[in-house]
Amino acid sequence: MAEDDIYKSEGKYHQFVEKLDFLTEKPQKGKYYCKNPKNVAYFRKLIPRFEAHDNSYIRRIRLFQVLKIITYVSEKDLAKCDCDDIDQIMAFSHTTNKSIKSKRDMIRDIKLIWRVLFPEKDKKGRVDETITPYPVRHLKPHIDRSKEKLRNDRINWEEFQKIVNFFSGDARLQAYIMLAVESLGRPQEILYTRIKDYEFYDNFAKIWISEHGKEGTGFLQCIDAYPYIMEWYQQHPFKDDPQAFFFAIQGVRGRRIAILWCFKTRGPRLLCLLER
Repeated sequence: MAEDDIYKSEGKYHQFVEKLDFLTEKPQKGKYYCKNPKNVAYFRKLIPRFEAHDNSYIRRIRLFQVLKIITYVSEKDLAKCDCDDIDQIMAFSHTTNKSIKSKRDMIRDIKLIWRVLFPEKDKKGRVDETITPYPVRHLKPHIDRSKEKLRNDRINWEEFQKIVNFFSGDARLQAYIMLAVESLGRPQEILYTRIKDYEFYDNFAKIWISEHGKEGTGFLQCIDAYPYIMEWYQQHPFKDDPQAFFFAIQGVRGRRIAILWCFKTRGPRLLCLLER
């Protein structure tokens, strides 16, 4: 069964499902909506697929958002869309998806959606999702890499050190920043680590990803971040509890809550994780 994540995707997903009947209305916030009322049924058709494959809530939301863009661009019943209609959808998506990865993901998701909603049949008349439906069969994941641009928001080591030093009064946040940069761990993978997942040695630590790993279980490298991790561990209010989240503080009503600021290109974003 799918579990909630630090982005509260479960609540967002259920809220989206509850408001499916209003998809044809222009939103007060945002741009996309379903222009053809017949296409709302296709959103509902995806739900059993999500449950059968136990997709994560963030993945479900992603596919819903892709389908919303599709139904915004095309006013046709999706079942009647041909290759030209798909090309029109892709042309629009290239205006919103700038990176190579986002363009590839869009192609992958559209082909998946069509295999689920409008599956082809084999010679015996059985549904075969391994066959890509004809309207999207011509889409290829190859993207012209000559258009790729280097990001301009990178920081140098001196600037990074200033960020770390700025939080000199917060050992927990310093430990998180150092570990995130060294290990390249995803925010959810790091925030779900518990005391039991940390193995300390003389000058390094081995940190296991025991749950909520995007690519399964594994471990994170911790060498340069080791002094910061040890400093926070010594101050940890629940360090004697193996099940306590490593980046945890005392929250309201005795709950253990991990709260961290994750710096994005559009400003800081609050990530939180609750354990009741």
